[in-house]
Amino acid sequence: MIYSFAQFGKSNDGNRPMSDLRAAAGALYGTTVYGGITNANCALGCGTLFSIDTSGRERVLHRFTGGSDGAAPLAGVVIDGALYGTTSAGGGATGCGDGCGTVYKAGTGGTPETVLHAFKGGTDGADPVARMVRFGSVFYGTTQYGGQDTPLCPSGCGTVFSMRPDGAERVIYRFKGGKDGANPSAPLYVYGGRLYGTTQYGGATTPYCSTGCGTIFQISVTGVKKTLHAFHYSPASTDGAFPASGLIALRSKLYGTSFGGGKHAQGTVFAIDPSTGSELVVHSFLCCHTVTDGEYPLAGLIVRNGILFGTTREGGVSGRGTVFEVRVPGGETVLHDFAGKPDGATPSAGLAVFGSQLYGTAADGGARSEGAVFALTP
Repeated sequence: MIYSFAQFGKSNDGNRPMSDLRAAAGALYGTTVYGGITNANCALGCGTLFSIDTSGRERVLHRFTGGSDGAAPLAGVVIDGALYGTTSAGGGATGCGDGCGTVYKAGTGGTPETVLHAFKGGTDGADPVARMVRFGSVFYGTTQYGGQDTPLCPSGCGTVFSMRPDGAERVIYRFKGGKDGANPSAPLYVYGGRLYGTTQYGGATTPYCSTGCGTIFQISVTGVKKTLHAFHYSPASTDGAFPASGLIALRSKLYGTSFGGGKHAQGTVFAIDPSTGSELVVHSFLCCHTVTDGEYPLAGLIVRNGILFGTTREGGVSGRGTVFEVRVPGGETVLHDFAGKPDGATPSAGLAVFGSQLYGTAADGGARSEGAVFALTP
């Protein structure tokens, strides 16, 4: 561990980091879901935006307040001169209880945060929980809810939206649920001039997936969408299910993780050919019975030197999560087993490459059991 949140003597620090880190100008940037300012809007704190260097010196750049300012930033940031991110709640809209979430902009040096857009729910999106991606001069992202209400999605099945740096937002696609997919909770990925993503639900309904096992989709910047693969985890299939992570390219294929499904119902690493939609399970996680593999990968993968690296939220020797590598075409190795306090626990975010090391966040564990930032030499 290089940093434990809520350290003694540090006022209003964040806690529960659940976002990946992004590197720029010699520092790493991320968010915490809780901590910071505690008020009537946020009993556990409204969350923070922070920077940290490789020696573990952390600085809170912004403490969210929960009103029009936003609250509970689950997603990491995209860096384009400034920091651009989303909060999953707050924003002031009345259609979502505690607010439908925001898109914000902040300076890397801690200049004031500006809300670019407050989601309204309804036909607009609601609850953005994934990091945005820049494509050309425009940012693109997903919301978990909002868009189009259906019997299966009373709060909306989710959206894909575009966001200009000046704050002009437009919904380019509203998921319909069912075979179309529902509730995207992962960042989009730019590959070959198109955007690719996953929905956690919708797609094929099986005995193990009453609301659908999830999908992989392709979408243009004008909103022309195509489902490439519908996961079909069932008694007769060991396919993945419920992908909560984004995709990444390696050797002309896209790779990702599914939180469920697989041979042992503990999640998978999968590959898909974006030109044909052909999908293959590369690894099925198997934890805790005869081996100490991880289980339930919630985050996406990164590529370093042709090797895939990722995290599992649970599993490993102590059951508190792992860091793993996968070599294509197969072969998985656990690199680190989290042990809880004072080590990290339950990593919910992916990794970042910075110099010769991998960096990430653990949502729990650390010296105060409120999360940590870690470094790992692969």
